[in-house]
Amino acid sequence: MLVDSAQDRVVKREDGEKLAKEYGVPFMETSAKSGLNVELAFTAIAKELKHRSMKLPNEPKFKLHDYVKKEVRGSGCCRS
Repeated sequence: MLVDSAQDRVVKREDGEKLAKEYGVPFMETSAKSGLNVELAFTAIAKELKHRSMKLPNEPKFKLHDYVKKEVRGSGCCRS
């Protein structure tokens, strides 16, 4: 899923839709400022991950905790 923030837009909606189409993923505009579609986007991603894990039980599982740890280690942003 490609998610675009409508507030302070840098990328045109059409460009976001085109990129999502190229990747074969849904496109959804969100707004962190107003909360528009934020919960819906996370829910849709979670449901898709669950659906894929049930459909392909032999595939490696996505482990959010491991992903977050890796991202935190790799990012210099937001560290004190």
